Amino acid sequence: MDRNSSITSITGLMNSLMLSAKGREPYPWLQLKLTREQLRVMFLLSFKGTSSPGEVAAAFGVPRANVTSTINRLVEKGLVSRRENPVDRRSYILSLTDAGHEQVEQLRAMGAARIKEVLERMPDGALVSLQTGLQALVEALKDGGEVDGCNRSQ
Repeated sequence: MDRNSSITSITGLMNSLMLSAKGREPYPWLQLKLTREQLRVMFLLSFKGTSSPGEVAAAFGVPRANVTSTINRLVEKGLVSRRENPVDRRSYILSLTDAGHEQVEQLRAMGAARIKEVLERMPDGALVSLQTGLQALVEALKDGGEVDGCNRSQ
């Protein structure tokens, strides 16, 4: 198989992986009392640490007014904190609260547990091959600047 065929095959397999994971059981986040937009804001803040409402809106490609009510609801739920921006007093800085971090980590842990169950059914040789391939993928992402210290091998 040539390089282009391999790349096409891998992207197809990754798409199949995402689709097959969808079909098993409802996502853990369906049990939450959060909207999809609220989850997106929480995961963005988890990734970035802090952000302004304008940065959140820009990240989602929507006007700032579109994220205001989502942010307000997350603040009301105690999942996001909002503090005055010392550089620009007309703006404020958003970050996850401890409860918000806990919620995001719980969702990540549920996803990881689900993947672990699948990996435990794979033969040893396939696990070694998958590990080697994923390590190469992470390294390629690092080389391209897409990964910032994301090698979380356990």
